Amino acid sequence: MRQNKLTDMQELFVLHFTSTEGVIGNASAAARRAGYSEKTAAEQGRQLLQKPHVQAAVKHANERNISGTTATKAAALLDLFIDDVTLPPRVRLDAAKTVLDRAGYIPPKAAAQEDEDDKPMEEWSIAELEAFVRRGEGLRLANDAEGDGPYDQPLPPRSGR
Repeated sequence: MRQNKLTDMQELFVLHFTSTEGVIGNASAAARRAGYSEKTAAEQGRQLLQKPHVQAAVKHANERNISGTTATKAAALLDLFIDDVTLPPRVRLDAAKTVLDRAGYIPPKAAAQEDEDDKPMEEWSIAELEAFVRRGEGLRLANDAEGDGPYDQPLPPRSGR
């Protein structure tokens, strides 16, 4: 299947539709700016957006626009949100998650943890219980190293059930 090449007017339409201030996203205005008749601009714009090769050009132009300064500005704004202690913690957390998500970070999940979530602790095997204890000890050691965690104090003695 042969891909259609954009005409000069279609290229102008895509340019205005995707990047001209006050015209972005307005097919009629973009068609007028590209040189289509004032009388038929609305219909021409609608028809242009139905053509697969024009749709592909619009998509490519939007990706190019977003991957440039817009992406840099968005990342900088998210950084500001993350660092702004006056914002609610939920906003800061959402900003951090967005940054990590866009960067492709996928948090590791331990297979044992997923298994543990599926059944009550009373039904865990010895190996599952030992893995759970090891993870807890690892967290305790990490907090002890920082010196400011809840594990800095000894645990109170356990009372019987």
